[in-house]
Amino acid sequence: MSTLEAFKNNFTVARTLIVDGRGRYIGVTKTAMAIEQIYRKHRKRAKILPKLDADKLLIEAHQKAAKKISNLCKGNGAIWVKFGQFLSCRPDILPIEYIIELQTLQNNAEPVPFEAIHPMILNSWNENWDSHFQAFNIVPVATASVAQVHKATLADGTEVAVKFQLPDVKDLFEQDSLVFRSLAGVLSPLIKEVDLKQVIDQLIDLTLEELDFRTEAQNLKTFSEHPHVPGIKIPKIYQSLSNEKILVTEWVNGVRLTEYIENNPERAEAILTKLLYSFIQQVTQFGLYHADPHPGNFLVLEDETIAILDYGALGSLSAEDASNYGALLLGLMSDHYEGLGDLFLKAGFECERQEIFSEITHYFLADDRRLKSVSDRLAEILEKLRKDRVKIPDSFIAMARVIISIGGFMKRYDVDFNWQPGQNPPI
Repeated sequence: MSTLEAFKNNFTVARTLIVDGRGRYIGVTKTAMAIEQIYRKHRKRAKILPKLDADKLLIEAHQKAAKKISNLCKGNGAIWVKFGQFLSCRPDILPIEYIIELQTLQNNAEPVPFEAIHPMILNSWNENWDSHFQAFNIVPVATASVAQVHKATLADGTEVAVKFQLPDVKDLFEQDSLVFRSLAGVLSPLIKEVDLKQVIDQLIDLTLEELDFRTEAQNLKTFSEHPHVPGIKIPKIYQSLSNEKILVTEWVNGVRLTEYIENNPERAEAILTKLLYSFIQQVTQFGLYHADPHPGNFLVLEDETIAILDYGALGSLSAEDASNYGALLLGLMSDHYEGLGDLFLKAGFECERQEIFSEITHYFLADDRRLKSVSDRLAEILEKLRKDRVKIPDSFIAMARVIISIGGFMKRYDVDFNWQPGQNPPI
């Protein structure tokens, strides 16, 4: 970057910080300082404590820091909530205390009044828009980071969910994405364990896709055309009423995944295993998978069918990648690790020190990894690869994030997972 380009970039960032979103970004600085103090106090006290007590103290520090980040995301809204949700699906890079706290960000944003979205309705459906409906609830039933959902009944009596993009969300996204990328550039040298630039780029790409509901409509249609495992529901879309900022889909009566399991813990194994089978099928058979697996996007119906919601972002794999990643997942999830190094090479992983791939098998055999959860196995190997400076394909990172997230649910509810090709999920 030239001196002039650097100056222009810094000037733009400064304008964004000072003029466009001063209050929101001052909060970022305050939160960062508060978190730094939390961990500084922990390090000081931990030096004089036994290891067990120091570990407990670290858990408390994680909980306090995670709470501050969660509050910051709630306060700043838009892409910040999406960032928190994104991180809540990354147990490969964050302690479980962060994952649990950030999962509370789902669908907890402040709704906007109906008057604010009424111009959007008139522009899309004209003045006689109400002729499409028998009933329309002007109070939203849920509000997320970029949209809010209203329940309505079509003229033929069909219940539907009407999703509206929040006003001004695109302007806020442009501001926030600029700041996130700038922060990634500053923090990357300090946080070497994580490819922060890669994480931010994935987040921004995912959110950009979600800001055009026509993409989500096409994603939903394409996804629904695949033969999913029994017990998985994909909502129907109403194309004639949908556009760039409005999406109309079938209404699904269900309970949030985490709420259902909390109330029915004896059903956790059957439900979560079914969900993981679905995602393995999406990756290995379809080469097309739901790329935003935070808990709010799963509803459990009365018959324990799982409805998958929100198709703003789908991940796609070539036939070759789907085959290679499927073999690699099988190797990581099974009890047989011979040849793992060759599978990583075949899947497109690169490293100057080629011996690392032959060491992977020995690494897994050196300890009993069968006692570890699915998410821990995958997160552990990714951490080792990063430390050994292995270049990991972006498509694998995106796919692994999804599998780790589902595996994280299973770990949270103490559900074991043993999978072999050809097995059917439990009923």
